[in-house]
Amino acid sequence: MDGQIFEEPNQHFFNYNSPYGACQKCEGFGKVVDIDPRLVFPNPDLSVFQDGVACWRGEKMQNYKKRFIAVSRAIDFPIHRPIKDLTKEQYDVLWNGVPETQGLHDFFKDLEQQAHKIQYRVLLSRYRGRTDCSECMGSRLRKDVQYVKIGGKSIAELVLLPIKELRQFFMKLELNKYEQEVAKRIIEEINQRLAVMENIGLGYLTLNRWSSTLSGGETQRINLTRSLGSNLTNAMYILDEPSIGLHPKDTERLIEVLKELRDLGNTVIIVEHEEDIMRAADYLIDIGPAAGLLGGELVFAGKPSELKNAKNSLTADFLLGRKEIAIPKNRRKIGNLQILCLTNQRKSVVFASLQALAGLF
Repeated sequence: MDGQIFEEPNQHFFNYNSPYGACQKCEGFGKVVDIDPRLVFPNPDLSVFQDGVACWRGEKMQNYKKRFIAVSRAIDFPIHRPIKDLTKEQYDVLWNGVPETQGLHDFFKDLEQQAHKIQYRVLLSRYRGRTDCSECMGSRLRKDVQYVKIGGKSIAELVLLPIKELRQFFMKLELNKYEQEVAKRIIEEINQRLAVMENIGLGYLTLNRWSSTLSGGETQRINLTRSLGSNLTNAMYILDEPSIGLHPKDTERLIEVLKELRDLGNTVIIVEHEEDIMRAADYLIDIGPAAGLLGGELVFAGKPSELKNAKNSLTADFLLGRKEIAIPKNRRKIGNLQILCLTNQRKSVVFASLQALAGLF
């Protein structure tokens, strides 16, 4: 017994938006201003022996590298292997060290203890940036959440998995009879929503992905998931141009999801201008004949197969090929492009200036 006390899990325990469930170090943000591995290993193709650890370069800091290399054989650490090819265990040794020698965390603690000297403050600033919290590993949840596991994985590990892998995990999850009774409805909801996200082309995302890093199309599809993944029946869905920002391949997946929603007994009404979605509709309503003040009349209402009988409908004309937007014969010429080229001397001056500026933060 090491005296560690475990809190009893409750509904707030797994919620990073709650002070009870949020990581104490990053307060639920997942990111902190700390030592950034991308700055420590600017070129992960290099090994420790090849000065792949940027902060161990230089005449004075080389001592840390030499001490680490001296015990590398005893601790079975591959000093000639590129940083990017290290196993998780070897990477942890490099950061956390072993009883025989210090790791990078101890190295930076030594620098912080000497931060009263300006040269050490400048050195520390070079390797600080906005990075994943070292305590929760970016999951934003308190550390002891990781001790609660289902199927051998904690929620902190699951939110870091791509949605495609996460769906496979829940599909293969084996539970005992009691657990099945407790989790039956929850597992159904999880599988349904993950299936929708994968079907509309989001299988590569993780649930821990920051919304600010998503493209417009990805954001649009995630918003769709909230509606389409609810698994309701006998409901009416009204969607306004759900295909905006989607790749044509993803539009096909969206159509499949919409049809599944219809087959559950729902009514799906879509305001749309995408050709593939219009062709896949059960019933079309065309308001026209033109836009704005020139429209507002019911031009056509019926099945897509009945469009050939439509009169005064631009939608029918273009879908049936009676009208088309011709490819221009002459395209606009591109003007002269002015490209700024820096000589090696000017490049070094600019780099030195940026490096000095970075040292101020």
